[in-house]
Amino acid sequence: MLNGKVISDTPKLEAIYVINKTAATSTATQRGGYFTIAAQPQDTLVLSSSVFNPKTVVLTEKDFTEDLYFVSMEPMDILLEELVIVDYSYINSEALGLVPAGQKRYTPAERRVATAASWKMNPLGLDPLFNAISGRTTMLKNAAENDKKVTLMDNVSLLYSTEDITAQLKVPAEYVRGFLFYAVENKYFVKLMEANDIEKAKFTLAALAEKYNKLLAEE
Repeated sequence: MLNGKVISDTPKLEAIYVINKTAATSTATQRGGYFTIAAQPQDTLVLSSSVFNPKTVVLTEKDFTEDLYFVSMEPMDILLEELVIVDYSYINSEALGLVPAGQKRYTPAERRVATAASWKMNPLGLDPLFNAISGRTTMLKNAAENDKKVTLMDNVSLLYSTEDITAQLKVPAEYVRGFLFYAVENKYFVKLMEANDIEKAKFTLAALAEKYNKLLAEE
């Protein structure tokens, strides 16, 4: 067994996937970046997370002589493709016809007090309404869900290369990416991956590949 710890500039180090690609086993880091995984010299470990750049290491005899094996990881740079600033100042309760024109308007501090006091001064829940108008809530939910799916796809790719999926699961090379999208939509498969149950995940992936290939044949 290998006892290890991820180190980085960021304090949040839990839930990082640690995959032994050689032995086809995996685990996830606990609070503080600590992990334990079955491994031996010459095994290849792959560490992956949605907030860190992937890291691949090949273990040596020396790595097993210390109490802890340290792995440094670099936080992922997240670049925004576009920043759009939209002026919603013209949208207010009067313009929307929610309150009579000229009704007293409350300061932000007053509204916060009202919110804490069971919405007595904000019975219509205007903040959620404005979120719905701007689409911000939906956008954030979709972004989080897509990020989760991309991370899962990356983790599947660590277990199976494109060549493996084509040779072992019989998925045509040009449809491999589509198959990965198809797989991460399956809730049972996602639960197995999140639980690091690699063996069951592989069986499920094989079954999904069979269904996917049938769908391709029907087109």
